[in-house]
Amino acid sequence: MRPTPDTETHPAPERPLAEINADIRGLFARADGRLSDAERVRHASLLQEWAAAIRASVVPAA
Repeated sequence: MRPTPDTETHPAPERPLAEINADIRGLFARADGRLSDAERVRHASLLQEWAAAIRASVVPAA
């Protein structure tokens, strides 16, 4: 079965937005607001995942 054009440009996210947000909040809570270099890399990765999930959740206008 061929995917629809919408699923080709905006594939379904692997994790729900709420889970990604919880990871981002947890990262800052554990770091007490100051991220180490490794935590900054993790944060950047989470932000990319979050942005992809946001794009996938957008419904194009008719």
